[in-house]
Amino acid sequence: MAFEEVFPKSLKLALESVKRIPTYGERGASRLVYNLLKLSPEERELVVSSLTEASEKLKPCKECYLLTEGELCAVCSDPRRSKKFVCVVEESQDAYSIERLERYKGVYHVLQGRIAPLEGVSPQDLTIDRLLERIEKNRVREIIIATNPNAEGEATANYLMKLLKDRFPSVKVTRVSYGLQFGSLLEFVDELSLEKSFENRK
Repeated sequence: MAFEEVFPKSLKLALESVKRIPTYGERGASRLVYNLLKLSPEERELVVSSLTEASEKLKPCKECYLLTEGELCAVCSDPRRSKKFVCVVEESQDAYSIERLERYKGVYHVLQGRIAPLEGVSPQDLTIDRLLERIEKNRVREIIIATNPNAEGEATANYLMKLLKDRFPSVKVTRVSYGLQFGSLLEFVDELSLEKSFENRK
């Protein structure tokens, strides 16, 4: 009997669908799908329904691109947050990691990715133009670049630092100082290390 006859079509479709998610290859997709199927029917339904609800309700904030359920995210709509300080991150989860510290009082700008030539991602594919508009509109005093400490994150940070210094020489541009292993991701950094790296930005 051929493998195609043994392997359920619905399982194959589920695995192929999960692999569409960035960073999920064959192994990651298998782990997610098979572990999901181990849950009770009630738990599986809860996971699936919550993901469906999130996909229907969440959208990028029209100001900073942080995922939100409204037009503006809670940060941008908070009058206590200073628009003079903008922390630039790759993805929403990076901003949420910083928010957990409950120390930062500025706003964010989510690039929705990072410069990765090998993957066909260029600066034009990110929200950099919108960032430049916000800097000019709000007369920003400091841009804090908090991209991930890996090859793509460093390339993105270097590109932004040069662009911003050329375009806005009076704006202070700093880079979060990482005492972290190169290649790690901001969303997985422990809070103490993240707090220290934020405080010691250069």
